[in-house]
Formats: sequence, C-alpha cells, structure tokens
Amino acid sequence: MALTENFLIITFTMSSAEGSAIAGIFWSYSPVVVITSELEGKINGQVAVTVVTSSIVGSVPRLIVGIWKGNYTHSFIYNSKKLNIHLLKNDQFDLVKNFGFYTGRERDKFDNISFKPGSNGCPVIDGVHSYMECEVLNAMDGGDMTPFLVKVSEGKVFDSGSWMTLSDFYNYAPPDWIAEYDQKLSKSIQFSMPIIHNINYEPFKT
Repeated sequence: MALTENFLIITFTMSSAEGSAIAGIFWSYSPVVVITSELEGKINGQVAVTVVTSSIVGSVPRLIVGIWKGNYTHSFIYNSKKLNIHLLKNDQFDLVKNFGFYTGRERDKFDNISFKPGSNGCPVIDGVHSYMECEVLNAMDGGDMTPFLVKVSEGKVFDSGSWMTLSDFYNYAPPDWIAEYDQKLSKSIQFSMPIIHNINYEPFKT
C-alpha cells in the first residue's frame, strides 16, 4: 500500500492457488443438475455442475452447458443438438448417485426411474425441483469438455423449495458416497489432463 499525492494505491499479491480457489466457488455453489438427451431412439442422462446463464434478456433465456467429453451423454447432445436440464431438490442424492456415479455405456440409468418424454424427445424426470427443455445453438471445444450454448424452449417448476448445489452434496450426502464420487472424479481428471489443452478452434457446425 502506498500514498501518492491525494491517491491511496493498494497493491495485491496474486497467486495461481488463490485464483484456483476463487474459481472453485463456481464449482462448489453451482446447481447440481441431471441432464438427459435422446439420440436415434436411445436415451441417457448424467449429472453436471457446469451450467450457467448466458443471456441478460429475460425473454430470450440461454445457458452455457459444459459437458465432459468422457461422458456417454456428450455424443448424444453433440449429435442430436437437444437436451433437458433438471434442477434437483436439495435432498435427492439418490438421483445424483444414479445418474452421476455410473456410465450409460454399461447400464440403463432409467431402470426404475419414473420419467416421460419431453416435447423434444428427451426424458423429463418425475419428482424433481424443475426442468428445462433446451436446443443447442452453438458450441466450442474446451479440450476435455464442450461448452454448449443452448436456448431454453420451455420448462416447468414443480417445487418451490431450494435446489441442490454441489456444496449440499458434500455436506449432507452419505460419507461413503462422497468418497466414491471423489474417487471417480480423480479418474476423470486423469482422462482430462492429456487433452485439456488440445483445443480445436474450428467453428462448431449445427
């Protein structure tokens, strides 16, 4: 901190560790959502915490949806250009485990899950906080993931309570589930590290 004439100048020491910690806020306090999609008669779903708003115009709702390339759902969304996004009630940890701990390549995630097809053909899960039907407008390559720009076509709120964040999951989910999730996340990071900087800058084609 220094005083120059009539101005007080405050200097800050920056660090990459602090930058990572601040970026982590957008991870920990992001809504936990289940994203579903349909492609050529097949359906799949996954958990994500990488959905953010991308429009200041309330009558033109848009979102950025980041989908990790290792997820089976990635190919569904990339090729069909459609998806549904579900906010969860803050105690629906069973849906987090069902859609977030396993791969649709090896099991039917919708077995014993109550749902109906939305107007876009993608599953709408019963009993959630709310959901939105979305259409992909554009996308960019992010190395290990694809951020999709989507428009919200329609949606419905089923519950007036609060929705789940990742912080809720870590604070209230069963400890063995948290440990299992962290182990899965570590394996996903191993997949990401070799490709995270390999970004293709060619325009996305709808």
